[in-house]
Amino acid sequence: MTAAPDIGAGTRGSGAPLPRCATLAIGTLPHRDPVEALDFMFSRHPDCPAWPQLPQADFREGMYVQYSEGMPAAVVDVPGRRIYFDSEAAPQAMADFYERYLEGEVDFCAISPDFSRSFQDFLERLPASDAIFAKGQVTGPASFGLTVTDEDSRPVLYNADLFEAVVRTLALKGRWQVERFREAAPGLTPIIFYDEPYLTQVGSALISLPPEQVVANLDECFSAIDGYTGIHVCGGTDWGLLTTTSVDILHFDASAHSQEFLIYEKELAGFLERGGMIAWGIVPTDEGARERDAASLAEDVLRMAETVAGFSGSATGVAELLDRSFISEACGAGTLDLSLATRCFDLAAGVSRVLRGQM
Repeated sequence: MTAAPDIGAGTRGSGAPLPRCATLAIGTLPHRDPVEALDFMFSRHPDCPAWPQLPQADFREGMYVQYSEGMPAAVVDVPGRRIYFDSEAAPQAMADFYERYLEGEVDFCAISPDFSRSFQDFLERLPASDAIFAKGQVTGPASFGLTVTDEDSRPVLYNADLFEAVVRTLALKGRWQVERFREAAPGLTPIIFYDEPYLTQVGSALISLPPEQVVANLDECFSAIDGYTGIHVCGGTDWGLLTTTSVDILHFDASAHSQEFLIYEKELAGFLERGGMIAWGIVPTDEGARERDAASLAEDVLRMAETVAGFSGSATGVAELLDRSFISEACGAGTLDLSLATRCFDLAAGVSRVLRGQM
């Protein structure tokens, strides 16, 4: 195993503000125009805007392709709408990668304008915004490793040497974003989420992914981040396992998968005792959002917060828990039509207003 340089200050959360039910987005939007997407994001999630990912605008803004720049032997076939790893090119590509990695370089893992139409303009808007936080996102190592394959359709997770470089690239993707946020708006607190849809399969017979590897890979990514870290899983997963990582924020689908989250009583109590935060994905990102209202969704959050605060061994009261809470959509909005995405984001903002009015 190649020795890793010190790539993170490890100062997550130090002196940083609390969210107090600020709204937070996963990141994907249905827009094709980046200016319209940024207007949408900053107007609806003003305290914690995320740079918009626009998968409907360009194949390269999909959640796997978008983070492939800088990865050794990664091939992006835009006309074929495919990403894969070239096994024959991997040895030399990894040698080149580690030469730069061990020198402490970060910029070779940048997200270029070809892979994000919104990122640079997002940075330019931050200083004049009302933001308290600046949120970025990266696809998590388990999901990336199980989804992206080599030319023979073998998931890269099962190529140990190459996957190690993939994890380190994903860590640097997060660190690079934090550095850009701090340059653009030094007074804001960076937040980097690692999105892990595949973790709904942890423990199933469908995949071979040891729990200790999940934790180690995520912690390598989190250790690179000088700011808050988060993890998003859009379904049921082993949340107890994820509380053993060093993550700061757990984002879960509180609209459809609350019971799968709340069963981890002991683990969540310990997570909160160490200062952890919760992002309540209370707004359904489907047609059900059209039938809901902010007041009833806020009641749902309060009811769940009371349950969590009442966990045995927890000294975190409801008021303190809400101080350490974000309000969010259940999942990304990239596949929704614009009217439904607007409804979801407006509902999240409404829930935030209701809860803040009671704090």
